[in-house]
Amino acid sequence: MVTGKTVVILGGGLAGLAAAIPLIEEGFQVTVVERKPFLGGRASSYPIPSDRGQPPTGSEKMTSFPDTPLTRHLPTTSARQLAPHQTAREFIDNCQHVLLRCCTNLLDFYRRLGVEQGIAFYDRYWFLDEQGQLATLSSSPLPAPLHLLPSFLRFGPLAWKDKLAIARAFLSMLRQQPQVPHLDRMTMLQWLEQHRQTARAIQAFWRPVLVSALNEELEVASARYGLKVFLDGMLNHREAFVMGVPRVPLSQLYTEPCLRFLAQRGGTVRLRSSATRLEVASSRVCGLLLHDGTRLTGDYYLSSLPPDALLKLLPEEVVDGSEGFASLRRFETSPITAIYLWFDRQITQLKQVALLGRKIQWIFNKASSADSALGGEDSYVGLVVSASRKLLPLGPGAIVEMALADLREVLPTVREAVVLSTVVIKEPFATFSCRAGCDEIRPKQKSALENFFISGDWTDTGWPPTMEGAVRSGYRCAELILEREGKASSILQRDLPTARLSRWIACF
Repeated sequence: MVTGKTVVILGGGLAGLAAAIPLIEEGFQVTVVERKPFLGGRASSYPIPSDRGQPPTGSEKMTSFPDTPLTRHLPTTSARQLAPHQTAREFIDNCQHVLLRCCTNLLDFYRRLGVEQGIAFYDRYWFLDEQGQLATLSSSPLPAPLHLLPSFLRFGPLAWKDKLAIARAFLSMLRQQPQVPHLDRMTMLQWLEQHRQTARAIQAFWRPVLVSALNEELEVASARYGLKVFLDGMLNHREAFVMGVPRVPLSQLYTEPCLRFLAQRGGTVRLRSSATRLEVASSRVCGLLLHDGTRLTGDYYLSSLPPDALLKLLPEEVVDGSEGFASLRRFETSPITAIYLWFDRQITQLKQVALLGRKIQWIFNKASSADSALGGEDSYVGLVVSASRKLLPLGPGAIVEMALADLREVLPTVREAVVLSTVVIKEPFATFSCRAGCDEIRPKQKSALENFFISGDWTDTGWPPTMEGAVRSGYRCAELILEREGKASSILQRDLPTARLSRWIACF
């Protein structure tokens, strides 16, 4: 245990919390500074804005987080009239977040908090093609990487020539595993074209899976991370592809438990506290100034802020003098749009389903979740559009109509259903863009300042922008701080082991 040492963490997002939990377990005095009135950052939830006035039926209004100025890092929320039974105690997530079994560090984080029971796992993926025909991918008793083969052979949206092309690509991925880290400068589309993928395979398989996983278009995304999605999430371990969906809002799943966890161990969380400047002297951070004039000091400082927010706090001469800090100016972002719809009846029994050839990419059935307080026969669904740049200029009404048009094409029950309520959430800066060449600008967690560390899914984690990447970065920062104290400890969890057959194929 480390006693008497203090850590100041800038930002109460997942990466910062992932560092805070193991550090406070090791005896550090931890202070988390968060400018919003809640924790969670870009993976958070907040009350449905039903207490902000009832507009006429069918009208829309724009709202922001209560008691917080609307800034470029906060999502814009729009809501139509909410059903009478909805209350301000109901929470929605800023977007639907999921995990896979290959997310070993995120699962470990949930276990540390004792909340892993809040995740429902599914070993079957459902797809609806352009004609509304249902198809599935699911596991079989075969060893990885063959465990999905029987369901893949029956996958209706693809012709045999498409399946053969995808199978060849999978084989190439397995054989290329040692070279995957060197594929960062190639786009995923270039890799697919190089491996002779059919147009149908790209549109009905690669694009739906990878745009959702990477939050970036195939024409832009790094091939390194596209291949990683399939190798780590599908081919190398038979359990890796199992999807975990939160049963409850993220506030209930992990942000409120984090608050309790830290408070019970003497930690401090300062909400609604904006940092204005990091004081730097002799290659060390010596203080953090807050907007109210408070000055915080610690033995160590850790940032979980986005690149542009961190840049504003650092002295310009420090940024110019460090390649790692200067690279923060080069980051680009990619948006996500979430659409929540309440209907007067159940529109599907499926828990989750991907749509092929549609603007809407995923449907998540929220009515059966443990967090649903809606009751009755209403249906509550969450829709996701990743890399949603084309939706940013659209108003919420146009986005809802677009979503309903897609749903009516593939789910006949929607054609007769009445829409009770809608909420549209645009996250313009949801994730960093994992575009080809991004590895050269992703900084290490150890910065040029000897007592300052950087976390965030955008740092060098070897992962695309995911909750898993955020936790990995926070865990690595905690390891580095412990190393500075002479208490080297392995906090990062190992990846799932690669199946023997997958290893054998990689040798040829």
